[in-house]
Amino acid sequence: MLGLNDIQYLYEFLFWFITFFILKKVWHKPEIRLIYGYSVALFNLLAVFFFSLSSIKGKMNALDAFAFGFLHAMVAIVMITLVQLSKRIDKKA
Repeated sequence: MLGLNDIQYLYEFLFWFITFFILKKVWHKPEIRLIYGYSVALFNLLAVFFFSLSSIKGKMNALDAFAFGFLHAMVAIVMITLVQLSKRIDKKA
């Protein structure tokens, strides 16, 4: 069936589907946006740590680990920047 041999795809789809509708209902609250932004940044920094750890242990190529780590570090920086800008805009309004 469409190459979906694992039910994990269904679980992931349902997770993001439910998450989308929950966020749609509560996104107007500033504290929800703040928590979401910081949690996304935290998870990306955690991914950087795990990529670094897997590179040190030899489970992953060092250049691949650097590339993926750099990508996740940039996402974390962007999220933290957006949260800070959002807080600054909320203070002015």
